[in-house]
Amino acid sequence: MNGEQEVRYVRRLLTLVIVALAAVGLGTRQPATAAGTRQVVEVQMKEFAFVPATVTLRAGAPVELRLVNRGVVEHEFMVYDTKGLHMAGMDPQKMHKELEARSYFRGIPVQVEGKAKTVERMGKDVVMLLLDPGQQVVLRFVATKKGTFEMGCHTPGHYEAGMKGQWVVR
Repeated sequence: MNGEQEVRYVRRLLTLVIVALAAVGLGTRQPATAAGTRQVVEVQMKEFAFVPATVTLRAGAPVELRLVNRGVVEHEFMVYDTKGLHMAGMDPQKMHKELEARSYFRGIPVQVEGKAKTVERMGKDVVMLLLDPGQQVVLRFVATKKGTFEMGCHTPGHYEAGMKGQWVVR
């Protein structure tokens, strides 16, 4: 190999290395969806509040929702539609069943990772999670239903103490 051949060989080799590195780098990027990239949200449960009190999501985009019980007692996490619902004076068990039937997650595939005291389902649908102090879970799903919903903890006395918030999907 003469000097000119060596230069061409090194250039080709360098080009192949650059192309390979670029391909590896592109393979590790977070894939985008039509509605955007994955939304990562953490909701902390404390006595007696959700932090943040309002969760806003983009419809059609994947969500990674981390629920963390930072309180000293168990807390429940539910998201549901309250339109036309009159909860005042309703029997707590009847109300809980009604809220489960109105769950935001009905019909939405939800992957639950981590440890929760209880993950309640209606069929395949997640409708309620109950976390002991210090527990945390991650919910992975695509926010498909647009609108304003309520998130609440219906452990006796918690909702009445103000443990509720808004869940907004635009």
